[in-house]
Amino acid sequence: MNTLCAAIARCDITPPLGTLLFGYPSERRGNVVADGLNATALVLQSGEETAVVIALDWAVLDEEETAAIGAAISDATGISARHVTLCCSHTHSGPPTVTAWGWSKKDVPYLEEMRARIAEIVAQAQKNLQPVRIGIGVGTTDAGINRREIHPDGSVHLGFNESGPRDDSLSVVRFEGENGTVAGLVHLSAHPTSRGLEPSISRDWPGVMMDRLETITGATTLFINGSFGDVAPRTTIGGVVGDGEIAAREVGLRAANDAIAVWREIKDWRDMDLNVHLGEFQMPHSPLASREDAGKYLEEHPHDAEKLGEPGAEWNYWNAVQKAHCATLQSSRTFRQTLTRIGPLVIVPFGGEIFSDIALRLKKASPFAHTLCAGSTNGSHGYYVTREARARGGYEVWVARAFSPYLLADNIDDVLVQENLQLLQQLAEKNKSTPE
Repeated sequence: MNTLCAAIARCDITPPLGTLLFGYPSERRGNVVADGLNATALVLQSGEETAVVIALDWAVLDEEETAAIGAAISDATGISARHVTLCCSHTHSGPPTVTAWGWSKKDVPYLEEMRARIAEIVAQAQKNLQPVRIGIGVGTTDAGINRREIHPDGSVHLGFNESGPRDDSLSVVRFEGENGTVAGLVHLSAHPTSRGLEPSISRDWPGVMMDRLETITGATTLFINGSFGDVAPRTTIGGVVGDGEIAAREVGLRAANDAIAVWREIKDWRDMDLNVHLGEFQMPHSPLASREDAGKYLEEHPHDAEKLGEPGAEWNYWNAVQKAHCATLQSSRTFRQTLTRIGPLVIVPFGGEIFSDIALRLKKASPFAHTLCAGSTNGSHGYYVTREARARGGYEVWVARAFSPYLLADNIDDVLVQENLQLLQQLAEKNKSTPE
C-alpha cells in the first residue's frame, strides 16, 4: 500500500460590502461581514494518485465555473481538473455564484478573481504534503429537520416536519501526522438558512460550527454539506428561515458539540490508500412543456421592464421553453462524476440539492462502509427531488423553473441512485482489499 499524504490550506473569499446576496428572491445586499467566507482545500496523494477536495462558503456553482476553477488548479499544480471536487456549503448569505432566474445573476468578475486564489491554496497544500494515518468517527446530530410540512389539505409548505425523512448522521475524519492533526473533515446535512433575510455576509451556522470545532481541536477542518435539499436548520424559531445571528449560533453550536464529541471518540488510526474513480451518466429530462402553453403564458403575461423590473422565474422559464422549441430538443443532460475514495470512505458529489431519501437509499446499497453524499457539489441542477415529492409538489419542485426550460424526469431519484451505485460498485471491484 502506498503511503497516504495530506495537507490543507485556506484562503479568504469574502466579497466586498454591497454585494448582492444569493438565496432569496428579495434583493439583499451584504452591508456587513458577520463572518468571512473561506475556501479550504484538502490535497491527498497516494503513489501516483492525487485528489483535491475543496470546501467553498458559497451557495452553488454551475458546471461551467466548476470546470474553470478545475482548469486554474490544473494549470497551477498539474493535478487533473477531473480529480478536483468542489463542495459548496450552500450558505444563503454569500455572493451570487450562479444565475437563477428571479434570484440572481452570476457575479462573473468576482468568480474570475477567486479562481486564482483557490488555485494558489491548492498549490500551497501540495507543497506541504506529509504522511498521515486516518481515523473515522460517526455519530448523529439534531442540527437539521425535514422542512416539507404537509398540511391537512395535503398541500406541502416549507416548515418543520418532525416525522419526515432526513439523514441525521454526522461523520468526522481526522488526518493525523507525525506531529499531530494535519486536517479534519466534517459531513452532515442541513440548509444554511438560519440567518434568514439578514443583510450580512456570513457562512451561516456552518461557520459557527467550524470556528468552534477548530478552536477546540486546533485543526483546520473541511465541511461538506450532505443531503440538505429537504432539510432545514433546526431552530427554536420553528421555521426554515431563522432570525439572524442568534439562530446561526443556536444551530452551529449544536452541530459543533456533536462534531466535537465524535472527534474525541476516534481512537483507531489506520494507514489508508486513495483513489479517484471517474465516470459520467445521463440524467433524463421530462418532456419539454409545449410551445402552445409557452406562447399562451407569455401572451397573458407580457414583460414590461419599466413596470415590472427584472422578470422572475416563471416568466423566464416560459420564455426559455419557447426558445428551446426553436432549437434542437434535449432529452437529457450529462453529469461527469468524480468519486474520491479514502480507504473505506468515499465522497459522492451531487450537482444539486439532494433530498434525504436519495442519499439514504444510496448509502444503504453502497459497498463502502462510509458513503458521504455531497450536495451542491461540482454542478448546479436545482433540487434533486424524490418521486413522492414531485407528486405532492411544493417549493422545491416548482423552483426547478429558475434554472432551465428542461426539468428533470420524474424518476430522477432512481436514476441518481442506480447510476452512482454502479460507479461505486466499479470502484469497489478495483479495491477488493479495502480495509473496513
